[in-house]
This record gives sequence, C-alpha cells and structure tokens, in this order.
Amino acid sequence: MSIASETRTAPAPVTGSPDLETWLTERVAFHLQRAPEEIDPDTPLADYGIDSVAAISVCGEIEERLRLAVAPTIAYDYPTVHAIGDHLAERLAAREGRS
Repeated sequence: MSIASETRTAPAPVTGSPDLETWLTERVAFHLQRAPEEIDPDTPLADYGIDSVAAISVCGEIEERLRLAVAPTIAYDYPTVHAIGDHLAERLAAREGRS
C-alpha cells in the first residue's frame, strides 16, 4: 500500500492532545501496515519495527498537517506516539499563545 493509493480527505483540525494522538496513531499504523488498534501509544515505535522511511514519512505528514517544522528524527527523539503527541501539543500551544 502506498501513500498515493490512500484516499485523502480534508484534514480535520488537530489541536487537542487526544485528537492529535488518534491522528498520529492512524498515520503510524498506516506506515507500519497495521490496524490503528494494534498501536499502543505507550509502546516504543522501534518495537513495531518502524524504519527510517516510515519515520520520515510521518514527519512529513506532521509538517503538512500541522504546519509545524519538526526534526526528521522526531520518531527517535520521542519514541512513542504518546511522547510525540505531547511534544507536538506543547509546540502547538506555544505557537497559539504567540498568535
């Protein structure tokens, strides 16, 4: 399955941590070719066998969706969906606070 074959819909707003975590879980599951229910947000992504291509793809989707620049190593710097979600929620809150 490739990204090109995925049906794209207009992105829903992602501002709260639960919505953000759900979206991240879905994206990680997609790239790992698993069902979202198989992804535990507190399990290190390395335990699922995430590779650099999948990690960079998730990074690109984060940047596109949230309009927030992130390091391509985000999946390694914040090794779980929960940790990534918390980090992104903090950055989004800081950005909204400056608006």
